[in-house]
Amino acid sequence: MTIIAGSAIEIETEDGLLWYAQNGAKRTRLSLYAAQGVHIERLDTELYLARDAVPVWTGEDWSREASVYLYPTEKDELYAVWLNSHCGFGVTPKDAVLWQASSVGGPKNSASQIAVVKPGCYIERYSYKHATPSSWYAITLDGAVRRLGTRSNIVALALRGDKDAKRLAELKGWLSELTTAGQLEVQDET
Repeated sequence: MTIIAGSAIEIETEDGLLWYAQNGAKRTRLSLYAAQGVHIERLDTELYLARDAVPVWTGEDWSREASVYLYPTEKDELYAVWLNSHCGFGVTPKDAVLWQASSVGGPKNSASQIAVVKPGCYIERYSYKHATPSSWYAITLDGAVRRLGTRSNIVALALRGDKDAKRLAELKGWLSELTTAGQLEVQDET
C-alpha cells in the first residue's frame, strides 16, 4: 500500500502521469506515474491511497528527470510518496527517506520536491522565504497522515500527551529546550 500526500494529483489520466513539477526549463523534472492496474483512491484534498501498489524510482544524478512509478504488487508493505511543488520539505528522521529528488529554481527557496519515505516519520513543509513557521505532518505506522501544525502547536500537543507530537518534539529536542528555559529566572516588572 502506498500513501500519496502533500500535493493534489490527477488520478484520471490515460498516460498514467499523476503529478509533475519543474522549476524552470533547465531544472530537473519530477514526476509520479501509475502503471496499468494501479487504482488510486482520493481520501482528502491532498491525500490519496494506492492499494496493492509499491513505489519504484528512476533517475540518475546526471539526468534532468526523476520519477516515481507505482506498480501493482501483492506485498503487504507500507510506503508514502510525499509531493511538493512550492518550497520543498524536510523529513525527520532522515533515515526514513528511501529516495528523494528536488527541482530548485526561481526566487529564494522556491523548490519542488518528491520523496519516497517509510512511515513512522514526520514531514516539515517549508514556506516561501520561510516567512511563516513550517507546517509539520506525521505519517504514522498505520498509514495515517496527520497535520500537527507549527512547532508551538506540536509542543503544546506533546505536553497534553499526544504520542506523535511527543515523539517529534523529542526527536527535535524541543522538550529539552523547554526544560532548560524553565530554569531561567523570571522577574516581575512591578
